[in-house]
Amino acid sequence: MDLSHLNPEQREAVLCTEGPLLVLAGAGSGKTRVITHRIQHMLELGIPAESIVALSFTNKAANEMRERLMHMVGKEAERLVLSTFHSLGVRMMRSDPEGFGVPQRFSIFDQGDVYGVIRTCLREEGFHGNIGDRRFDVAAVAQRISLWKNEFLDEGEVKRRAKSPAAGEYDEVAAAIYQAYDDRLHQMGGVDFDDLVCRIASRLREDEALRARWTDRFRYLMVDEYQDTNTAQFEMLRQLLGPQQNLCVVGDDDQAIYGWRGAKVANILGFDLYFRDAKVVRLERNYRSRPPILRAANTVIRHNEARHEKQLLPTKEGGDTVRVVVCPEAEQETKWIGRKIRDLIFDDRVPATQIAVLYRSARQAKPIEEYLQADGIPYRVLGGQAAFDKKDVKDALAYLKLIVAPWDEMALRRAMDTPSRGIGRRSVEHLTAFARQHQVRLIDAVHRHGEIPELAKGPAAALANFSRQIRAASAKSRQQKSVIEPLRDFLSEVRLRDNILKETGNPEASKARWEGVEWLFRSVGRFEERARNQGKGSWSEYLGNLALDRDKQKEEGEDAAPIRIEGQVTLATMHSSKGLEWDKVFVIGAEEGTMPHKRVEAARASDAVSGDLEEERRLFYVGVTRARETLWITRAENRIHRLRNVEVKPSRFLEELGDTVEVYDVTKEERLTPDKMDAMADAFFAKYASPES
Repeated sequence: MDLSHLNPEQREAVLCTEGPLLVLAGAGSGKTRVITHRIQHMLELGIPAESIVALSFTNKAANEMRERLMHMVGKEAERLVLSTFHSLGVRMMRSDPEGFGVPQRFSIFDQGDVYGVIRTCLREEGFHGNIGDRRFDVAAVAQRISLWKNEFLDEGEVKRRAKSPAAGEYDEVAAAIYQAYDDRLHQMGGVDFDDLVCRIASRLREDEALRARWTDRFRYLMVDEYQDTNTAQFEMLRQLLGPQQNLCVVGDDDQAIYGWRGAKVANILGFDLYFRDAKVVRLERNYRSRPPILRAANTVIRHNEARHEKQLLPTKEGGDTVRVVVCPEAEQETKWIGRKIRDLIFDDRVPATQIAVLYRSARQAKPIEEYLQADGIPYRVLGGQAAFDKKDVKDALAYLKLIVAPWDEMALRRAMDTPSRGIGRRSVEHLTAFARQHQVRLIDAVHRHGEIPELAKGPAAALANFSRQIRAASAKSRQQKSVIEPLRDFLSEVRLRDNILKETGNPEASKARWEGVEWLFRSVGRFEERARNQGKGSWSEYLGNLALDRDKQKEEGEDAAPIRIEGQVTLATMHSSKGLEWDKVFVIGAEEGTMPHKRVEAARASDAVSGDLEEERRLFYVGVTRARETLWITRAENRIHRLRNVEVKPSRFLEELGDTVEVYDVTKEERLTPDKMDAMADAFFAKYASPES
């Protein structure tokens, strides 16, 4: 095998096939190439494909690795064990159900099944699904059970933890049904996803003969994204290792960002301590980003104490300095980002696919979505649901269409169905038949429901009321030359908000869902304001932009040639951006309380504070290293919080970036001079450095 195209460190990792190996693969350092070439090299050495196990965290990653190896080694790749931890667990259980203590035909419970079992356990334990007037969030109970199972905690330890001062109400509830939940799974002959790892690890640890069979079968283990492994996954690996300890793990402790869901960064930080003879190879050459981006990334991550010493070394030259963009208000931040994206696409001809906006929390995407939608720029949302795709927003949007575009049949059908008003499937069939027979629209059939004798008395009365509501809202919108208040009144009359509360059974959850509808009101209001100010704008344009076609053309001015927008701008949480990269990246909301998250400050008296802060810094580092060519980091000086304009502190990570960045003041659209920066720094420390603040 020709390895001349690999750098020296990559070749070293590929050629090391025996014993424990830790490959510290920095962002953009070509780790996937190392893994695939290492497997190819092992096959060329005569190692049987069936004895090589390569584990990743998603089926997509495992399939992509298999496709690469198919091109490299042909059909031999089909005999390799390339899978996720859970898929390997299924394979082992199916192969030896008796050995792993499961029925011959065991069932794997998916998330919906698990939630159903938990609800049953809550009822049987006397909780009846409620505390006072509030229904339990079953997902929150399930998460706690999952975390405890992956730590191999028994019922006694779980109950002790649930009584600790730091425990909450949900810890107590989850602890109360912890054993009952596991017993119920056993009675039903099923396992959940956690069992696919935990049970494997436990049985191998308990049964020496069983362990010997599997360690003899799987001689060489490899793990990608090792920094994301939890306690149970580490134990499963440890039990599968034979005496030769042929374990190769590839990962980056600087990108360990999943501690909140049980991942243990200690697994990679302590690898060379647990495996004393481990060889450590550092992949530091970065093939992704320009030097200014890497300087910023290296500078900020050095502030973490719990990490393997390494740095990203550029292989590219040139590049723009990273810019920190300071905006007086949150709205200016949104407008600046929106205008910049528009300029990139229409002036600089940057494909939309090469632009990303990254943020700490999914809620930060809403104003950016609105700006892009209004400008006709297609986008996709990762790590969260697009605002216009949420059920409650779609429901409210259906009522908006009944006012401004009543011919939209899909909107009419949705509105008739939500909230339920006694207009069932048969009634809709009668309306549809009438519309076809008389060659009118479905909305006309609703208004002429009195001419349909097949309609029962109840549905006919409901349709009469519905028709009246539609006509009243439409008339009011024409009279007021605005749709905002008529839409609010319409939704209030049909009791949409009450319906959301009925669905959730939880005032807090329903309030959160209704915020999406309020956001739609603001979006509509801004559209109407722009239409008034600019003397143009139609509802067909507004509604059409909600379902942007990827091939839609957008003109910049009357004399400009139409420009085809290629693909979609990406809006993503920094968690969901991991593993991806773009030419142009905006990291937004770099403020205390957002990045790092407010929970870090809230827990400052806890022993876990340092770890929480370091994970937040790693998350920021992940965001920074997604950029290939240009990186902007934005922050606002003031944001609206509980209906008040509140001054916010800049993120401490911005200070840690030091002189690796340039600072821009949006109000002046010019780079801040060193004197201005010193003055801003003096003002900042004078305000926030005192003990009182």
